[in-house]
Amino acid sequence: MRVDRIAVVHLITELDIGGAQCALLRLLIGLDRDRFSPTVVCLYNGDKTVAQRIRQLGVHVFDLGMTAKWRWDVLWRLCTLLVRERPAILHAWMFHANFLGRIAGRLARVPIVVTSRRNVDIGGAFRESLNRWTAPLDDRVIAVCEIVRQVEIERARVPSEKVVTIYNGVDAKSFGAPDAEGRGVGRRVPGIPVGLPLVGTVGRLHRQKGFADLITAWALVRNRFPAARLLLVGDGEQRGDLEAQVRSLGLSEMVTFAGLRADISDILTELDLFVLPSLWEGMPNAVLEAMVTGLPVVATAVGGTPEVVSDGVTGLLVPPHDPTVLAQALTTLLQDPDLRRKMGQAGRKRVMQCFTAERMVERTEQLYMQLLEEKRLILTDREQAR
Repeated sequence: MRVDRIAVVHLITELDIGGAQCALLRLLIGLDRDRFSPTVVCLYNGDKTVAQRIRQLGVHVFDLGMTAKWRWDVLWRLCTLLVRERPAILHAWMFHANFLGRIAGRLARVPIVVTSRRNVDIGGAFRESLNRWTAPLDDRVIAVCEIVRQVEIERARVPSEKVVTIYNGVDAKSFGAPDAEGRGVGRRVPGIPVGLPLVGTVGRLHRQKGFADLITAWALVRNRFPAARLLLVGDGEQRGDLEAQVRSLGLSEMVTFAGLRADISDILTELDLFVLPSLWEGMPNAVLEAMVTGLPVVATAVGGTPEVVSDGVTGLLVPPHDPTVLAQALTTLLQDPDLRRKMGQAGRKRVMQCFTAERMVERTEQLYMQLLEEKRLILTDREQAR
């Protein structure tokens, strides 16, 4: 028996811009449509930017219309949809999607259920308990890096052979080759003069990202590099507090909040240095995007970041929640353009070797085929040759 088009339902909590959403989009762009027929289901936010881009790929997006947490009617609608679509594989991407997907997938008798752990911290002890109780319903769990894999094995008590690491990947073509000579020419963000050193970061303005520590560190950087500027790209619940912190430290002329931007790849080419001061992480896409653009990275040694950033080679790693050490790392690279260039080149090379979207897609497709063979939904090559 040979199946030409294997139906896969991707279940994700929501489709606003985020790391999991971008990874799903990259997977769908690269997925072999001759073998796989994908459908995307979200619990809510089915009209956001990522959802629109997925529809442009010709992939159907179903929004289950969740309006509050733990709406059990959503579970019923999900079961009904799975029975109707009859996928061979249900691939869930975030905590709420994992939890509901495991239950609905088994109730609807989906042959293969794959879930994902994308962060060391999934939201506290209660969520960890729910994750542990429902994890036996999985066929596999995809971890975005090795440290996240180990956390899932330990906290969810999942057999190690059921948890596989598939790193996030970046589409290098979308970011292009770096041009060190062109950095900072023609600022895309108003208010930042051309020619001044520019350090930037991209992420949700949430406590996880440690931006309060970054602003504190920037007050120290100012003493050494008063002309340098800091750019924060993104939005979130902490924005008001962070802006107030900037004003209280007298940094208003040195720190710019750019909000949500669709031209991240262009903004990255204007930076001299990328920084990510997270308190906890999974596998930060922003770091991959910065490195593939040829930027050196200063980041906290949390989650999967040390698996991406080689300390002293592609950037500098610092402890979380330590603004003084963070400021020292930033000043070290700001004062040494040659070191920045060398680290940026090494970082791009590392991403191209280990963290491309093509590699992520290939590893995911291999996992799908392995599970299909294990469940005997398709014949192995040896069986087909008989």
